Amino acid sequence: MRLCFENKAGVNIDEADVFRHYAENYLSGFDVKWAGSVSVPHVDTKTRPMEPLWQYLISDASTACRDYLIEYLDRNPMAGYFVHVYEFESGTGDQKIH
Repeated sequence: MRLCFENKAGVNIDEADVFRHYAENYLSGFDVKWAGSVSVPHVDTKTRPMEPLWQYLISDASTACRDYLIEYLDRNPMAGYFVHVYEFESGTGDQKIH
């Protein structure tokens, strides 16, 4: 799975180490791997089009992990950020699931 963090209006942490500290505390309990930044399709964003978003990956996530992550994001939104979640499989591209 790919988790992409889109900053809300007025929030912008442009220092990777600062954002990593914030996000890794928020995502503690999930086996995430830092993946830098990425641009996502304009239709998927809520603010500025094609603005790079911070991203994390969860490799080989089980269905239970995916379901718990979605429930966690809905129950405990990250202050200042929209979190977009994509599933990806080799050769099929990313599919947005949250």
